[in-house]
Amino acid sequence: MKIIYIFPPLGHAGEQVRSMPLMPPVLEYLAGLTSSIRPDAEIRLINANVERFSVDDLSADIVGISILTHQSSWAYRTADRLRARGVKVMLGGPHPSVLPDEAKQHADSVVVGEAESVLATVLDDVQRGELQPFYHGQLLPVDGAPFPRRDLAPGYVFRSFFTSRGCPYDCKFCATPELHGSHVRYRPIPEVIKDLGSCNHKMWFCTDADSWGPNVPRYTELFREMSTSLPGIRWVGETSIASVQHQMGEEMLNWARRSGLMQVWIGWESFSEATLREYGATAKMLDERQDALKKIRDNGIDVVLFIMLGSRNESLDEYQRVLELCDRLAITPHPVMVVPYPGTAMYEELRQDTLHFGEWDYYDGMHSILTQNGGDNLGHEEALKQLWVDSFTWPRILARLRALPLKGFPSAHIASGIVQAALRKAFREYVERKG
Repeated sequence: MKIIYIFPPLGHAGEQVRSMPLMPPVLEYLAGLTSSIRPDAEIRLINANVERFSVDDLSADIVGISILTHQSSWAYRTADRLRARGVKVMLGGPHPSVLPDEAKQHADSVVVGEAESVLATVLDDVQRGELQPFYHGQLLPVDGAPFPRRDLAPGYVFRSFFTSRGCPYDCKFCATPELHGSHVRYRPIPEVIKDLGSCNHKMWFCTDADSWGPNVPRYTELFREMSTSLPGIRWVGETSIASVQHQMGEEMLNWARRSGLMQVWIGWESFSEATLREYGATAKMLDERQDALKKIRDNGIDVVLFIMLGSRNESLDEYQRVLELCDRLAITPHPVMVVPYPGTAMYEELRQDTLHFGEWDYYDGMHSILTQNGGDNLGHEEALKQLWVDSFTWPRILARLRALPLKGFPSAHIASGIVQAALRKAFREYVERKG
């Protein structure tokens, strides 16, 4: 059986992928899962952000496309072209999982939710020529999860691993609890260690929704074991701030750095307490946020803050405030527009207040799509572009590097330099294209 898995273009974010290449985690994992079910399957992985290919030349028993919301238009067009040639197409991932009926208009089959419980049935049905319109995955324990296939697409700087799935927080802008459950399923620590040690690779990205929480003792044990069993690896992860404020937070951070953690990407969301309450994000942030940032940095770990702007009642002054606060904290910002993604509480609550509702190309974090007081959506978009340009001048990049403590040298400094240069390049190219 011949199978092709495709990850669509990310738009402007694809520039970051090219600057700091990370193999899309879903591709490697789907290949590993498929190989565990059908070891003799011929598998091709296509990352459309970096690989040039002709859709009309693709041939397989089944083509699977994993889709994020803002990738939908490209994915649907590609699926339509493949099906017009008689190629069977299966769609899955976050967007088809929350809008399966829409996705089915462009696919022979849609996998709703996680694939582990249904992929064997899907492949059997493909072989019999009896593909069903929908397959509904269950949330299974992640014990014994297959290792990703990391041999099918060489040349990437970063490879991925995971230690858990699910998220206990109920932020209104996030679909993770809807897609992967509100109860965290932990992968056994020995399996994580074995996975990371299964290939000779040193640079990693952790795909957990929260790479060090909420079970702080468990993550402390994990980092301690990683530092002992996997010397020399370096990694980056996405995290929340609450776990740092735990009574074991300092010990966890110490072992995290010793395990090779260079940098964390934190969902900071907003500097405004009122906006955090509007987003439903206070539970994952707690009270001593800026002190927690200092703890992370003091332990030699670099920080990037995901910040969402463009909420309905937000002033244009907030963009300059973000820049000033990040300057004071010597922290790298990653500002984007707030997006009411399908599958989130915000999607339903703000349905009547969303411009371009259901026009998925606008759901990329670059466009202001929530109605603004005074209707100045273009003003917010221009303010965001200016914030990108101002945030990544060389003097600001160097100031952040100088502010990193020597405890993290050289790993945190190298990671920070690479990421900031990649963000500078991606954002400036986007601004130049849009004018």
